[in-house]
Amino acid sequence: MTNSGEPQWELDDEFKTLTITFPTDPPVAFVLDATSVSNLIEGAGQIRAEMPPPHDENWEGGQMVDAVLDPRWYSESDALLGDSLLHIRDPRFGWLHYALTRESARALGTLLILQADDVPADKEGHHRKN
Repeated sequence: MTNSGEPQWELDDEFKTLTITFPTDPPVAFVLDATSVSNLIEGAGQIRAEMPPPHDENWEGGQMVDAVLDPRWYSESDALLGDSLLHIRDPRFGWLHYALTRESARALGTLLILQADDVPADKEGHHRKN
């Protein structure tokens, strides 16, 4: 065990359990299966949303990102409000769900069509901030 002060993450040889070892005295380890890891991610995400500082509100284009290539997605109308529900599958986090107002859904749809057709959306290029 290294003395980095950071938890150590180790996936077993069969890719079935994750062991997280915390550098306490004595060290403490948690062994988690896939369901437990998903529950940990979900719970930590909910708590992180309440912690300062918040994630940046705006995105600045042109940054390098670790993007998921052509993820599965599904869209449907919200039964109550008629807004768009957009579901995107991230292999790291599972299905993520977003509710878009009609205005935002229309703007996103228009922009995606322009990008797919390789037509400049505006003087700023192929992006729009919401």
